[in-house]
Amino acid sequence: MKMQNNTTTKHLNHNKMNIDFRKILIIILGSLWLWLMISILYGCSANYHFGKFLKKGGTIDTTERIVSVEKVIKVNGKDSIILVEMPLNCPEVQIPATRYETRLEYRLKRDSIKTVRYVTKWKTKEVVKLAKTQNKKPFNLFWIGLGIGIVTPILFKFVIKKI
Repeated sequence: MKMQNNTTTKHLNHNKMNIDFRKILIIILGSLWLWLMISILYGCSANYHFGKFLKKGGTIDTTERIVSVEKVIKVNGKDSIILVEMPLNCPEVQIPATRYETRLEYRLKRDSIKTVRYVTKWKTKEVVKLAKTQNKKPFNLFWIGLGIGIVTPILFKFVIKKI
């Protein structure tokens, strides 16, 4: 006995799925392209960034410098060098230090001051020790004179009693 399967299978339309996927992909890429164009057109300009630079304390100094330019010209088969000096205005951009740079600079100053204090303290102790050892006298004449001054009257008393 053979059983018949009454369920019918519907084949999916792959062509319809491809069209839906393409439509979604076109919409996504189109919206990304539109977003990119809008951000390029309405993005911040160079004047905006220059204004921020000036607000943070940046300055531009123009100084005149002389630049020498060498030209080599061949005349009658020989090389001749011509030096031309040209003054140019070269702008120097002075960028203000960032917060990290100022903190690092402060730490370096602080640490260098601490090391200088430690080294000077150590050197003064060494100099004091050296001065004490060099100024030390082998005999202190004051104590020798005091001892003789105390002993001589005692000896005179004994000598006078015996005489």
